[in-house]
Amino acid sequence: MGMELLQERADDWRLWSVEGQTSLDEETLIELVDVTGQPVLAAFVMDSDCLVLEGRTREQETWRACLDRAAISAYMTEGGQSLDDWFLGAEEAAEHAVVWARAAGLTPVPKTIADVLSKRSDPFVEDLFQEFLGALGMEL
Repeated sequence: MGMELLQERADDWRLWSVEGQTSLDEETLIELVDVTGQPVLAAFVMDSDCLVLEGRTREQETWRACLDRAAISAYMTEGGQSLDDWFLGAEEAAEHAVVWARAAGLTPVPKTIADVLSKRSDPFVEDLFQEFLGALGMEL
């Protein structure tokens, strides 16, 4: 798996790019948590329209959510799939994200996380992702 370091954040987190991946399988997420000793949050951008989130900690099973549910729903409908088959709703995803953030030693803002998970991207989902990271308690 080819990885490129995109950003070393002030809060000691790193943002990596994995070219050609559309998700990380369960084993890879578990391995990343084991190797780093830290919670892992994976995000997969789809044409800057929407984003898939996958999070895991040592104590928490993998959870999956998305940013811009309306946009990702359009992608899924093309493939004959349902949004609810793959992703948690905004409120439930926010609960998992708060648990994840606290395990990562962050101070999340639960209401803001839920709000971001309910928003449309305007114009790019990458901006919404930065807002989500901030709501988790990561320094921007």
